[in-house]
Amino acid sequence: MILDSIILPAIAVLLLIKFFENTLSLYSFIAIGVVLILFLLPIIFNMNFGGGDLRFGAFCALFLGLAPLGWFVLLSGALHVTLLLIIKKQSFGFAPAMSVAALLSYFIG
Repeated sequence: MILDSIILPAIAVLLLIKFFENTLSLYSFIAIGVVLILFLLPIIFNMNFGGGDLRFGAFCALFLGLAPLGWFVLLSGALHVTLLLIIKKQSFGFAPAMSVAALLSYFIG
């Protein structure tokens, strides 16, 4: 479970940092929009995906920007499926996979 008391201030701080570093652009908001649309689909189809995952995905998109976003989405899904196969469960939190995927995507892109 990703707490709003943690993720919402983190998004606000990251927005401020990017604004003052002059790296906040339209592409940052496009990246957030793409992730929100992609990550809304599991919520719509009732697939054990919650609002915390959605907000954390938006945070990761803001952190990464638009260029490495494809890697982030691809690696998030692949890592999550791998975790599910390793632990042999039907569901497992998506945030650990997103965290690792965001770091890998940052270094790839």
